[in-house]
Amino acid sequence: MRRAAAALAVLAGALLGAGCGKTMSEDDCRRVGDAMRAAWKAELKRVAPAEAGGAGNAAVVLEGEGERLSAEWTLDCKRELAGSEVEPGELDCLTRAKTLEELRRCAAP
Repeated sequence: MRRAAAALAVLAGALLGAGCGKTMSEDDCRRVGDAMRAAWKAELKRVAPAEAGGAGNAAVVLEGEGERLSAEWTLDCKRELAGSEVEPGELDCLTRAKTLEELRRCAAP
């Protein structure tokens, strides 16, 4: 999961380096943050399926970490990226991503 968190942090750098064509809006920041949250949850289900008796403490902590990462991304994006030019294709890729691997591929140079 630590690798996943680091990979998500790379997204900001990838978007900043893109430029050309579209201005990043606060709504775009929210949409990417939502995609990150959904991808995080999908990864949790893949690596640690929920037990029939309910979620343990670890699952609650990991899910909370995904919420925190998404919220931090959205706030940082609004503060640092909103108004910057970004590549529309990359932004579309990020908002459509359903897994952490898809997010990584979107942000790859």
